[in-house]
Amino acid sequence: MKNPKEFVQENPINWYPGHMLKAKKELTARLKQVDVVLELRDARIPMASVNKDFEEILKQKKRIVLLNKTGLADEDITKSWRAYFKKNKIACHFMDVKKNQGMQQILPIARSMMQEKWQRFQKKGIRPPALKLMIVGIPNVGKSSLINKLVKRHAAATGPNPGVTQRQEWVRLGKDVELLDTPGILWPKFENPETGMALAITGAIKDRITGEERLCHFLIQYHIHHYPRILQTYYQLNDGCSTPEETLASIGQKRGCLKTGGEVDIPRTAKLLLRDFRAGKLGRVSFEKPKEESVSRGMTKADRD
Repeated sequence: MKNPKEFVQENPINWYPGHMLKAKKELTARLKQVDVVLELRDARIPMASVNKDFEEILKQKKRIVLLNKTGLADEDITKSWRAYFKKNKIACHFMDVKKNQGMQQILPIARSMMQEKWQRFQKKGIRPPALKLMIVGIPNVGKSSLINKLVKRHAAATGPNPGVTQRQEWVRLGKDVELLDTPGILWPKFENPETGMALAITGAIKDRITGEERLCHFLIQYHIHHYPRILQTYYQLNDGCSTPEETLASIGQKRGCLKTGGEVDIPRTAKLLLRDFRAGKLGRVSFEKPKEESVSRGMTKADRD
């Protein structure tokens, strides 16, 4: 059986929606109005969910890296990422919007970054202006859900598929805090095919672009190499499955995803497997571990200072 790296090298992802180029230009134009940028990433793929274009666009802007969906990520690997960000002096915060974990600390962290500037206003007898935040990130990482939690009402549209937010919009979080919501932005090309598949399996790229069956083959291969007993245990599979195709068919058989006549309905089984994975039913899974050679990726000078 091919390992996940071999699989994705043979199955590259080609895409780049035109609306993302427009969103990138709009983000650049609005940046001067913002005090602190909240960069939302997926805790399962902390580096794959970095938009490299942000590094040029944001430059020296104050920034907090928010690692969302920690409840779906491997706990041991998440501990390694905490140590990684701390070692490299990157302002970050781990959280989970759906579980309402780590939400209360976000605004205090942002305010602490502005204390020095606000003190200068106060010394001159000037009341500091409202804190202006901008939230950025790849599609489907949880930006709109985070905004709704912070504002405590349904202020931003949400959905299971990427691309729900289509325009920039200011949202008031309180008397002294305003937040600019932005559409999810990816980049035109991936450095390696593995990045593309990791983004697709975690929902940043629409399933129809990669194909649900292809995504499942990658997911099965990844589990076999890194979490070998999860699929067997959860779906009560036999040890005889040697390929992703056989494993997917076996899952369909076990779960009754059958056509008339008893043949396994593969498309239906693929939807089932992806739904189970994304709901966290297959356990906590991470697709990246920290590497020292990737220290410079996802960092700006402001992060290090």
